[in-house]
Amino acid sequence: MNFPHSPLFASSLVVGHNAVKNILFRAATIILDYVILRVFAFIAFQCRDYTSFLIFAEDFVQKALFVFSRGFRRQALLVAMFIVFVAAVGFYDTLLWGLDDPGYVLRRRVVDGETLASQMVDSPAYLNYISANLTHPSTENTLNTTFNANLYAPGVNFTLPGIFNKGLTEVVPPLHPLSPYPNGTARIWLDDGGFAVGLDPGYMWVDDMLSNQSSTAGMCYPSNPLGEKVTQTWRCTVPDRDGLALFSNTHGQVSIWWDEVHSEFLMPQRTDNPWKSLGAGGGTSMMKQVFTVTKGHRRHTFLSTVLKATMLAFRPKILDDAEITDFMRRTWSNGTTTPAVTTLTNFILYAKGNDTGTTFGAFTQWNTSVGSTSTELINIRDGGNDTLYTALRFSITNITLIRSEILYNAPTPLEPCPGLAYRNLATGGIVRSTNCKSTSPEKVDAGATLFLGQVDTSAVTIINDFLGDGTSNLSSVALTDSGLSWLIANEKKMDELLTSRALLLGGNRADVTVYIEYSVPAISILQLILCVLPIALAILAHFLTRREVMSYFKGSFLAAVLATTHVSTSSSCEKLGYLHSMPEISLQRDGRHVILGTPGGGSIAHTTLEPRELVYEPFMPAKDEQLEMLAPHHHQF
Repeated sequence: MNFPHSPLFASSLVVGHNAVKNILFRAATIILDYVILRVFAFIAFQCRDYTSFLIFAEDFVQKALFVFSRGFRRQALLVAMFIVFVAAVGFYDTLLWGLDDPGYVLRRRVVDGETLASQMVDSPAYLNYISANLTHPSTENTLNTTFNANLYAPGVNFTLPGIFNKGLTEVVPPLHPLSPYPNGTARIWLDDGGFAVGLDPGYMWVDDMLSNQSSTAGMCYPSNPLGEKVTQTWRCTVPDRDGLALFSNTHGQVSIWWDEVHSEFLMPQRTDNPWKSLGAGGGTSMMKQVFTVTKGHRRHTFLSTVLKATMLAFRPKILDDAEITDFMRRTWSNGTTTPAVTTLTNFILYAKGNDTGTTFGAFTQWNTSVGSTSTELINIRDGGNDTLYTALRFSITNITLIRSEILYNAPTPLEPCPGLAYRNLATGGIVRSTNCKSTSPEKVDAGATLFLGQVDTSAVTIINDFLGDGTSNLSSVALTDSGLSWLIANEKKMDELLTSRALLLGGNRADVTVYIEYSVPAISILQLILCVLPIALAILAHFLTRREVMSYFKGSFLAAVLATTHVSTSSSCEKLGYLHSMPEISLQRDGRHVILGTPGGGSIAHTTLEPRELVYEPFMPAKDEQLEMLAPHHHQF
């Protein structure tokens, strides 16, 4: 039932158990039933209708027979109204149940993830999608719904608050400084043997771009600006023949160096992770992933974020200079124009004016995080020299170490791989394969085996709809302001929830806080008022009918018979009350008649008085006499 949003209707008063609530509602119904009986008894008293009062105690059939026997008279109307009111009052508790809104309050119990380990589904989903309306993303997206899905068995009402023990991060000084050399790329160094995690150092070029740059364009690989130790930059011209290959590069790939010799990319799983296609080409999308890299007894957990936004113009349309300027301003400086952004924009406009492609960007490296930011203007041409479409693509990637641990048990190989250097690959905390059968396995000495460790993509979330439409040539459509605003407002919470889910699936579950929500029966203020109201009415009805003159309209027919036949000594025949000493009444046969036997050999029988020279005074006084008799009681009341 829909009720107005008011504290009066909302369930807020805890009663502890539905049985208690049922007792309250049922007691209110019983008391209200008593009120109805007292009120109609008072009406019968005022009408001097003792017969109708006696019928009140009979069952429904007898009441119906009485009504039909009296026809359309006052007695029939009184009994009929009594039947209706009593029947309606019988549903009073049902009415009170119907006022539940919602009938309970939620209580919260705080546990750790290990407590709920037995209730986790067999194969929890490690990949989640965040979807919302393109125009108003904040109105159609709840992060809790996304990150709570497919985690625990049905019936477990839980919430991830995004609270977890962050732990310690352990790194070592860089073995090699940031430099243009292969061992000097941006990475987070994890041990003295070359174990590190970092960025893809080559996503801004394809193979033959390195050897075909003009002297004015510079070398197409990152280099340190003068005096810089934590930043690398690049700026390259993109030849037309390399445009499609460069446009097909996947952004946001993670590089893993197990030592100085062995390295690999953390590749999205083609079977269930669409970032392999979303991260390449055009489109506007975002991926966040929490992954662990374990070498021996050391496990490190990382949070990786990559955002890619694209403007696309199919010929004969072109990318307008104003749209390019707006796109650069919104991607590189959050909407403000700075001299640096103006310089970068001029790079794009210069390349566009020359009908050439260009790519530029920067790598940054700190102790526990690395990042990259880049922009590409790419012309995709057909077999001749005609341009099919032009793409302006921006991407930003960040990888952060969030915790380091020492494991009691090191990971063991899933399968033997003789003669190869290999590692386990897990998703969602479950080891699913190795890279033994990869297309380019790393070989070791004959008969030897090198188990490098284990990589676990614990949790991934992807946004690919409400950030923008990457097929548009308009800046505000390719990357929407509403999507960016939503991202800025929710990114921190999203990181916390994703990390919590990842630790539950592939980390230390005891470090994650989980809220267990359970319902406790409750009633509203309105329901409480309606439960107390019958009590107040019962008190009023009691004082209304407590007068001695109404004693016969409060007692039972049995008490009236025993009092008027002087069988009972518990009360006088003028003041009827409860029978404190019940005489023994028995059924006896007198010839063909059945009579009621009383103690001492007596019986209760109907007799007809013969006419006598006496004046019969009715027990019920006239109305004027009643008023005189009730006057003292009225003043007392």
